[in-house]
Amino acid sequence: MGQQTKKNATEAIKVIVRIRPPSSKEVKDGRRIITSANSTLGRIEANNPTADKSEPPKSFTFDAVFEQTCTQKEVYDIVAVPVVQSVLDGYNGTIFAYGQTGAGKTFSMEGIPV
Repeated sequence: MGQQTKKNATEAIKVIVRIRPPSSKEVKDGRRIITSANSTLGRIEANNPTADKSEPPKSFTFDAVFEQTCTQKEVYDIVAVPVVQSVLDGYNGTIFAYGQTGAGKTFSMEGIPV
């Protein structure tokens, strides 16, 4: 196998998760936030809201994670800038948003409408 260049190291499929902020309806309904993100470790933790307090949260690791307080610019700088730069360098690039209805795909791609 050949030596991997720095450029090739950035040209891989990455899975990135963003926790969206609660909607106004979720806030009004008094919904609890059960997920947290650790961007340093690339980890999302989810607490079972009906479990015993001694049950540890479920932990999932990704290439990058963003907590609900992150800005659109932070997401763009980490996720999109490398892809845009690759496109400008003549390579193909795709950013694909995937998730359940209401999970925050449009919010992650567009941010808050102005």
